[in-house]
Amino acid sequence: MKTLCLYYTRTNTTKAVMEKIAGILGADLAEYTDGRDRSGFFGYIGACFATVKNTISAVSVKGDVDLASYDRVLIGMPVWAEGPCAVGRALIQKYRDSLPPDVYYVVTHMGAKRDYMEKIKAMDALLGRPSSGQISIRTKDNDYIGDSADFAASLK
Repeated sequence: MKTLCLYYTRTNTTKAVMEKIAGILGADLAEYTDGRDRSGFFGYIGACFATVKNTISAVSVKGDVDLASYDRVLIGMPVWAEGPCAVGRALIQKYRDSLPPDVYYVVTHMGAKRDYMEKIKAMDALLGRPSSGQISIRTKDNDYIGDSADFAASLK
């Protein structure tokens, strides 16, 4: 099964998670971005504002990636202001017709162990169909790389 792991990262944590998953699955790895610098305190505040206001920003996948050539795509994104990041939602909305039927969400967050599944599943409306699955990975004070490996192993 040809798999692509896509990720957006502000602090490189989601990137580390997706690198681990891609390595275990033997998947290709690509970054997507809205081209905005969201580093530092003010970048974080802007990111939270975009998420709360449900601002869908311009987004693109870096590199020469043909999404339709994959059997499975895993989309990694952080949680901002208690919801999946605006950049991740924009990716799903823009590329939904190019994504294969097998789409998974990998959502990273620092918050307490919460059930983000309702918000994650709301992304299915942007996708226009149910996703194949999802995982919410807590990164603060947690073995998030181990959790990533366990999730990847479940997909093998």
